Amino acid sequence: MASDISLAVGDGSRRMTYAELATVRGTSLPSARRLVLRHRWPRQTGNDGVVRILVPLRFVQSPSERAALAVADRDRETVRLSESDMSERPSEVTSPHVGTTRDMGSDTVTTTLSRALDTLSEQLGIANRRADEERARAERAELLAADAQAAERIARDEAAGLRTRLDQLQARGLWSRLRNKR
Repeated sequence: MASDISLAVGDGSRRMTYAELATVRGTSLPSARRLVLRHRWPRQTGNDGVVRILVPLRFVQSPSERAALAVADRDRETVRLSESDMSERPSEVTSPHVGTTRDMGSDTVTTTLSRALDTLSEQLGIANRRADEERARAERAELLAADAQAAERIARDEAAGLRTRLDQLQARGLWSRLRNKR
């Protein structure tokens, strides 16, 4: 329950070094590096020169811990639903990821969801800015490629013109006279 909300708000990750990630996951250092590359997790080099990665909590836990937590969450939710009489107070039960209104006040839920929405809006803005920058970069690259192709065509045409002029000079015998004067 709380982990779902914390993942949406942004508390669902942890900064760790490659070595810490390898230790927690029980893998080798190269394996941890490949995992970070595969998932494209954000990396940051600190003032101490050590690279730290923002790792989602679900990757920090071992598979057995994740399974145990999932079973515990499911059992907790089943007990909560069985305790509340669904026919008498159906409005008290909300999403299983948020909990019941008896567990959390509506102000807390609203505040948490508002923070999650703000965080997601900020992340969307960042993603949109990055997409715009990449689009502009691609357009600049296309313009440079078009300019390079135009320059190549001009050079090819000039070379063809020079070749034609050389052929004309050779046909008139002027080329051999020019070459012999040197």
